[in-house]
Amino acid sequence: MSAGIKKIAVAIVLAVAAWFGSGALGFPHVFQAMFVAYVALGLVVFLLLDAPPMKRLSGWTAVPALVGFYLVLSAIYIGGASSLPQYDPEIEKGKIEKVLKRRRALVMAEQGQVDALLERVKVLQDGSQTVMARLGRFAPAAAVTEAPEEQGALTVVERGAEVYDLYECYNCHKIGGKGSVKKRGPILDNIGSFLTVNDIKRKIFDPTYLYAEGFEKEHKKGRMPDKYKDLMTEEEVTTLATYLSTLKDPTAETPKPVFVKANVEHGFTVFGYVRDASGRALPGTEVHAMPQVKGGHGASGKTNEAGYYEIFLHMHNENAGATVEVSAQGVKKTFVADYDPSDTITRRQQSLDLTVAAPKG
Repeated sequence: MSAGIKKIAVAIVLAVAAWFGSGALGFPHVFQAMFVAYVALGLVVFLLLDAPPMKRLSGWTAVPALVGFYLVLSAIYIGGASSLPQYDPEIEKGKIEKVLKRRRALVMAEQGQVDALLERVKVLQDGSQTVMARLGRFAPAAAVTEAPEEQGALTVVERGAEVYDLYECYNCHKIGGKGSVKKRGPILDNIGSFLTVNDIKRKIFDPTYLYAEGFEKEHKKGRMPDKYKDLMTEEEVTTLATYLSTLKDPTAETPKPVFVKANVEHGFTVFGYVRDASGRALPGTEVHAMPQVKGGHGASGKTNEAGYYEIFLHMHNENAGATVEVSAQGVKKTFVADYDPSDTITRRQQSLDLTVAAPKG
C-alpha cells in the first residue's frame, strides 16, 4: 500500500471518529462538519508534502498561475463561510436592545415607585389634618405602571410572539413552516392543544419537566437549554407561554407530551380561550365545566386578560369516557374525557375554545 493511500485511510478513520465523537459530546452539526473539514485539510497538506515538485514558473507565465491560485483560495474561503449560519449584527443588536429596553423601563418604574412612596411619607409628616388632601394631590404621581407604555401597543399574544423571536426559539423549533431545519425540537403549531399555559411555563424554566414523543434522545442529551429561568422575566415567560398556547392546528405534526415530573393520574384539566365572533379575547368571562356523571363535581374559572381559562375537575379512573359540558355566557360545548386509566405518562386534559357574544357596552 502506497504512502498516499495509507494517509487517505487514516484520514477517513479520523474523519469518522471526529464526526461521531463530536456528535456523542453534543456538538451541533455545523461543528461536526468543521472538525471533519480540519481532518480533510490536514490530509491535503500531508498529500502535498509527498507530491512531486512543480515546474518553476517565472516572469509573465507566473502571473496567471498566481491569480488562479488566489482565485481558488478565495472561492474556498467564501464558499466555506457562506455555508455557515449567517447573522446580521444589527438585527442581533436590535433584539438585545429590545430585551434591555423593557428591563430598563421596569427598573425605572420601580425606582419611580420608591420615589413616590418617599414623597407620600413626607406628606404624612405634614400633619394628620391635611393627609387626605395631600394624598389626593400626590396619588397620580405615585401610580406606577407595571410595564412600559409601549406594551399597550401589543396584545399579550403579540408580545409573546415577539419574545419567541427575541430569544430565537426558532433555532430549535418550527411554527408555520418557519424555523429549524434540523431535528432539535418539536414542531409547535399544535402545542396549544396539548399543554396548558402553566405546563409551557414550567417546561421553559425546567426542560426536564416533560418531553415530546419521538424526542427521547434529545431530552436525555439536554438539548433544550436550562438557562431561561435566569434570563427571562416573569412577564416574558408568561406572554410567551400564552402565545404558544394559542397554537392549535390539528393538521400539524406536533408530537404529544410525555410528562416526567407530574402526577398525570390525578384529576382532569379543561383549558382554552373565550373569544367573540371577531376573534377578540374576552377577559373576565366566567367559564363553568361539569362532568355529566352521577355525583359529578363541577368547577368554574374566569378568563385572564388574554381570554384564557383553566379549570381543574375532580375526575377519577372510573370516570374515563364521561362527557363534560363547558359553558360560558349561555354557550355550551361538550367533549368526551377519553383517557386510559392505565396510562401514567399522558396528562388527562382537554383544550376547548368557546366563541360567545361580546358583552354589551
